[in-house]
Amino acid sequence: MSVPTELALSQGLTCLPTYLVIDASSSMIPHQSVLNATLDRLHQALAMNPRVEEFAHVCLIAFSTEAHLVIPMSEMGQVPVMPEVICAGSTEYGKAFDLVRRCIENDVTTLRAGGWQVLRPAVFFLTDGAPTDRHWKAAFDAMVDPSWSRRPHVVSYGFGGANPDVLRQVHTKLAFLADGSDSEAALSEALTSLLNTLISSSERGQLTLPAQARGFKTIAVDQEFVD
Repeated sequence: MSVPTELALSQGLTCLPTYLVIDASSSMIPHQSVLNATLDRLHQALAMNPRVEEFAHVCLIAFSTEAHLVIPMSEMGQVPVMPEVICAGSTEYGKAFDLVRRCIENDVTTLRAGGWQVLRPAVFFLTDGAPTDRHWKAAFDAMVDPSWSRRPHVVSYGFGGANPDVLRQVHTKLAFLADGSDSEAALSEALTSLLNTLISSSERGQLTLPAQARGFKTIAVDQEFVD
């Protein structure tokens, strides 16, 4: 967890709580090594860029039959190594959304207590399959409920066996679907898109989304990109 800093307290620095939510179900087993290698590169890139690291406080959640908090809300420079994600089990979307909502509630409170000016959180959701739980949409709707002031922006990336009709429902800003059959390349490009988004956002001091992601087609979009 990010800790209060004298700089944040004295200057009221702005941060973007960023939630990377990754499908780690059994269908991802063939891509587990690529997933972990790509996450490691993402970690190193963020940790080596002080401006982005300070702006984008990151939480990593992996979900399958259960949802797991892999890295609690942190500045990446505080994370010595990226934990390994193990893929197995079913694809329970609802448990992931429930966990994200609980984390946001706690994280925003902690960040504000540390003196940070907190932007609306951003969730980047990556999946290679369709949900196996029947009532996942209720959990998603609770996470993005307009009456909840801390509701996040959601950007989704689908590849492999992802269902485009489902993906269109799992976004508030953008939904992308890989336009090829190479899941490993799509996974790498999705995380590259995330990195570029965080770099652009840190430069502008607000969430700044790409109009497109290389190797993906846009299947749903909310045109109101600026808060």
